Amino acid sequence: NEPFEIALRRFKRSCEKAGILAEVRKREFYEKPTAERKRKAAAAVKRHLKKVSRDNRRWERQY
Repeated sequence: NEPFEIALRRFKRSCEKAGILAEVRKREFYEKPTAERKRKAAAAVKRHLKKVSRDNRRWERQY
């Protein structure tokens, strides 16, 4: 018994938290297993580089 806009906003937020839209986009087209492995490996490298650069910035002196 709440306004439509608030219910819609709550629904969108719950869908975003559940990752439904990302899952739909991922399953929209077939992805070959090799392409999926390649994409996941590239994402892992990107995450690692981001973590390393974040750690390096922490130890860098700023004058």
